Amino acid sequence: MKKLFVVTLALLIALAAVGPAYAAGGPRGTFTLVAKISAIDPVSGTITVSVLNGSKLVQPYLKQTLVMTTTAKTRYLYKSTPDAVPTLITFADLKVGNAVSVNGTVANGVWTAARVTVGAKLICLQ
Repeated sequence: MKKLFVVTLALLIALAAVGPAYAAGGPRGTFTLVAKISAIDPVSGTITVSVLNGSKLVQPYLKQTLVMTTTAKTRYLYKSTPDAVPTLITFADLKVGNAVSVNGTVANGVWTAARVTVGAKLICLQ
């Protein structure tokens, strides 16, 4: 009984220490979202998007804007139709108003895009 109490107490202390740290850093993990590009900053390599739909981490940000950071590893694709084979494009090919799906990670309030797919038919997911 004493061991169970000690283990339970240790677990509660660990959770109490981790909880505030997690809350301060915001959401963490992988995400997928569908959005419309509202701004592009080629100098900083960021894309501002208006969120239309997304995975669980994205749900609190629906109908809001998020800034997506891109890196040298970010892949850019174009799909003319939902069933089309995607073709590679570059950051420079992105345009304000493009419908996009973005896959990536979020940590410490920084949304980092691993893949940005431009597609004319994505906007139907509003």
